[in-house]
Amino acid sequence: MECPLYEKIAKQIEQQVHEGIFLPGAKIPSVRKSSKQMEVSVATVLQAYSLLEDRGVIKARPQKGYFVQENQLQALPLAKITPTKNDGSIHALLRRLLHASQDENIIQFGAAIPKSQFLPIRQLQRSVGRLMRLEPEICAAYEFTPGSPSLRRQIAIRMLDSGCQLQPDDITITLGCQNALMLSLQVVAKAGDTIAIESPAYHGVLQAIEVLNLKAVEIPCSPSTGIDLALLESAAIEWNIKACIVTPNNQNPVGATLNQQARQQLIDQSITHNFTLIEDDVYGELSYADRRERALKADDKQGTVIYCSSFSKSIAPGFRIGWVVGGRFQTQIEHYAYVQSLAIPTLTQTAIANFLENGAYDRHLRKTRLAYQDNLARCQALIEEHFPAGTQTSSPKGGFLLWVILPDSINAMTLHTQALEKDIGVLPGLAFSLTAQFSHHFRLNYALNWDNKTDAALKELGRLCQQQIQPQTPQQIQA
Repeated sequence: MECPLYEKIAKQIEQQVHEGIFLPGAKIPSVRKSSKQMEVSVATVLQAYSLLEDRGVIKARPQKGYFVQENQLQALPLAKITPTKNDGSIHALLRRLLHASQDENIIQFGAAIPKSQFLPIRQLQRSVGRLMRLEPEICAAYEFTPGSPSLRRQIAIRMLDSGCQLQPDDITITLGCQNALMLSLQVVAKAGDTIAIESPAYHGVLQAIEVLNLKAVEIPCSPSTGIDLALLESAAIEWNIKACIVTPNNQNPVGATLNQQARQQLIDQSITHNFTLIEDDVYGELSYADRRERALKADDKQGTVIYCSSFSKSIAPGFRIGWVVGGRFQTQIEHYAYVQSLAIPTLTQTAIANFLENGAYDRHLRKTRLAYQDNLARCQALIEEHFPAGTQTSSPKGGFLLWVILPDSINAMTLHTQALEKDIGVLPGLAFSLTAQFSHHFRLNYALNWDNKTDAALKELGRLCQQQIQPQTPQQIQA
């Protein structure tokens, strides 16, 4: 028996939502407009919309219309998710960004680097100065892999907050989190293998995959719920996935944080389908909650999780101090780290170890988190006021990155180019995927010294976005 017409319409709209035509939070066509477009009665459209409400796909807002529920994933059908190789197209964009990030005249919304006011610069200055006075030979001494014992001990103590029970020997110090991710990929995969990644993904992951000649399967990542575990399951069945790189806490760029049920499901999937989880937790300690979220590694009973993090986002980006907890891969990771870098700078490791030991880090984090929350609220308010109607933002629970989704008619690359001419840096969504699916998205860093100049820069971004919108005819406005 053929299904009723309203069910067909509901199915069609639901498919459009999952294909990303209508994004989470976006308004769908009015009942009257859909009635004209589909040449059906208003009553039929109302039945279809009512069915979609029951399914949790859309929600009615009094006197405003119907909107896609925020928890709807921007998911592509599995048939459209295939292993892809990085063709290097994002390199030029990232080189421009890195060059711009060193220009003091540019408002740095684009780079994920906190301004110095959010870093314990003075405490580190005192620590480094004291070491140079009392132990000047420290600059001449090598600290061979796996790194400073005192720093690894302090990291093991800090990771108790994430639920991880570690020994210093479980930890290898790296040159930042990017180095930790590279080492992790090298020990679990070889050229031609397939890696599952979040989409959008941290651009450093895309570059690592390209350098190591790997293929990537992009799994949609929702700002509200994180990586789509149903599609990850399907992808793991379809392809021989060697690993999945995931950021369970304050994901870059969308800010998603996985709930505990999703974390356990992710670990279970890795065991069932025999792939390694590479956990990027570089923003884990910047959670706005009273207690930081539990790490995946804390619930790793079978050695399927490699944990990577660094102090680049919270203490000192320029020190380039990260670490990796490799579990059953630890010996191989240490060997690769030794071959590639031999040693990590002794002075910076010791300075951070001393800073962690004196208890100042927790005070610094409490102050910084509050400042980031204030900046986030101010940033979202300015976007709501000055950006085009239909602009959406993520709602991160930590970190300092905001994912901005513009109306479809606005090109984020055009915005990026125009903004640089105004000494404003933003990073368009094309930098976070091997496809062009985020062409009207951009990431915004709000770990800035927020003042009138910053306000003006964000308002200018809104004005540039408004310029891209084609003027509507009176008939379009009426509809």
